[in-house]
Amino acid sequence: MASSSSSSSRSRYSASRVPGATVRSPIRYRQGPLDYEPYDPCECRPPKKAAMWISWSDENPGRRYRSCYYSRRRDCQYFVWHDDPIDDPFLKQLVLDLRDLVWMLESLNSNLQDATRNAEAQVE
Repeated sequence: MASSSSSSSRSRYSASRVPGATVRSPIRYRQGPLDYEPYDPCECRPPKKAAMWISWSDENPGRRYRSCYYSRRRDCQYFVWHDDPIDDPFLKQLVLDLRDLVWMLESLNSNLQDATRNAEAQVE
């Protein structure tokens, strides 16, 4: 697995191609962001263990990376890719399509739950 620095987006979220969809990880993390070995310290003072996230951007779907756990609250710029990019265009598009499908189904489920709650409230 390659580890190389990158100056690309540090966001673990990407803009969804599904209008109105929730923009978050389409799958549950198999391990917590700090539950990996070996220890990879960020550049904060004092050094903290870098968190591992999964990118769901169109450019790097499903690709794991490590960044400072506090990067959104502090000025730590630490960022390292954990996985190589998906080189096969078919596989990359497949991951993107599955991501979008999960987001669409989650949005539909949320809308149906809201409609059910509203209908139940009107019956009472």
